[in-house]
Amino acid sequence: MKTKLILLILICAWLVALTPARGATAGEVTELDEVRAQMAKVTQLIASVEAVREWNRDGLNARIDQLGIRLVKRLNEIAPRLLSAFEPGTRERSELEGVLEQSAALALQRIQVLEQRAAAEREPLPKFEQNAQADIARAFIEDLTSMAKDYIEAYIRQAEIRRAAGLEPEPMFQTARQRLSLIIERLMGQVRLDAMSLDELRARRAEEPLREDLQKAVDLVQTKQTRNLHNLERAIEIGESIGIATAEQRSLLMREQGQVGLEILQRDVFSKLWDEQFSRLSESLARNGPDVLFRFLLFSFVVVVAWAVSRLIRHPVRALVHRERFGLSYLLRDTLITLSSFAVFLLGLVIALATLGVSLGPIFAGLGVIGILVGLAVQDSLGNLAAGAMILVYRPYDVDDRVKVAGAEGIVKRMNLLATTVATIDNQMLVVPNGRIWGDTIVNFTANRVRRVDVKVNVS
Repeated sequence: MKTKLILLILICAWLVALTPARGATAGEVTELDEVRAQMAKVTQLIASVEAVREWNRDGLNARIDQLGIRLVKRLNEIAPRLLSAFEPGTRERSELEGVLEQSAALALQRIQVLEQRAAAEREPLPKFEQNAQADIARAFIEDLTSMAKDYIEAYIRQAEIRRAAGLEPEPMFQTARQRLSLIIERLMGQVRLDAMSLDELRARRAEEPLREDLQKAVDLVQTKQTRNLHNLERAIEIGESIGIATAEQRSLLMREQGQVGLEILQRDVFSKLWDEQFSRLSESLARNGPDVLFRFLLFSFVVVVAWAVSRLIRHPVRALVHRERFGLSYLLRDTLITLSSFAVFLLGLVIALATLGVSLGPIFAGLGVIGILVGLAVQDSLGNLAAGAMILVYRPYDVDDRVKVAGAEGIVKRMNLLATTVATIDNQMLVVPNGRIWGDTIVNFTANRVRRVDVKVNVS
C-alpha cells in the first residue's frame, strides 16, 4: 500500500513538471513576439540613419523615437504579467529578459542621441533672439527634451519592474540617478543665473523706466525662466521616484515660482528654504549693512535739518511780508509764509531721498497719477481752492473787514485757501467755503473809509 502511494506521488510530481508554466498562454507568447518584432524594426531604423540624407534625418529620428517610446512603454505594461507567467529557466523567460535588456539599452542610447541633438540645436541659437526661426528652434529643442524625459521615465519604470521580479535593478537605478542628477543640476544653475539676470534687469528698469528695450529683455528672460522652471519641476518629480534628494531643488522651485505647495510641510524642504533665505539675508547685511545704515542716518539727518530750516524760514518771511510798503493781504501773507516753509521742507526731502539712491522720476510720475485720481475724488475741495486763489489775487476783503458773503454777515476772523471764518453780530462763528463766496455777491462794508448811511426816521 505504501509503495503504491509513493508511486502515485512520483507520477503526480512528474505530471506537474511537464505542465507548462501557469499563465504562459499563446496570447502572452504572441505579445512577446510582437515586442521583439518592434524592437527589430526600431534597431533597423537606427542602423539606417547614417545612410539617409542629412535633411531627412530629423524626420527619421522623430519616427524612431515615437516607436521607441511606444515600445518601451508597451513592454513596461506587459512585462510584470509575463514575468509572473514565464517560469525562470524557460526559453520564454530568457527571451523576455533579453528584450528587457535591449529596451533598456535602447532607452539609454536614445537619451544620449536626443541630448546631443538638443545641444547641437541650442549652440548656434541666440538665447534671446525673437523671430519665427528662433521660435521654431526652441519648440524643436523642447520636443527633444520632452522625449528624453519620456525615455528616462520608462527606463526608471523598467528598473522598478526588474526589482519586483527579483532581477538586479541597481545598475539601472544608478545610471538613471547619474543622468537625472546632471539634468537637475544644469537646470538649477540656469534658473539661478536667470534669476540674477532678472533682478539686475528689473533694477535697471526701475532706474530707467522709459527704456522699452529693458522691458523687452525682462520679458524674454522671464519666458526662458518659466520654461526652465517647468522642466525642473518635471525632473524633480522623476528624481524623487528613484530616491534623489530634492529638498534644495524644491525650495528653489518655490522661491522662483512664488508658489507655496504642500512640499513646504516636508521638514527638509522647509529647512532648506529657511537656511537659504537666512543665508541671503545675512550675506546682504554683511555686504550692504554698513552702507544702508549710513544712508539711513544721513537720510534722517537731512530730513531733521530740512524740518528745522523750514520752521526757521517762517520768521524772516513773516517779517518781510508784514512790511507796510508791500500792502499784502492777510491771506496772501499767510499763504506766502506757508508756501516758503513747505518749499524748503520739500527741497530737503528730495535731497534726503537722493542720498538713499531713490530715483525721483518714477516717484514724480506716480504722484502725477495719484494727483489726477485725488483731483477727481475731491472736485469740490479743488473748487474751493481755486476760489481761494481768486480771492488771494483780487482781494475783495481781508481779515477784520465786515462783509456779507454767501448769506453770512459779520467780521472776517480767519482766511485760508479753502474757507473763510466769519464772526456774526451775535458772536457766532461761520466757516464759509470759498467756492460759495466767490460764486455769490461779496459785500464789503469796510472797504471804504467813508460811506453813506441811510437812517429811517418816523415823524408823527
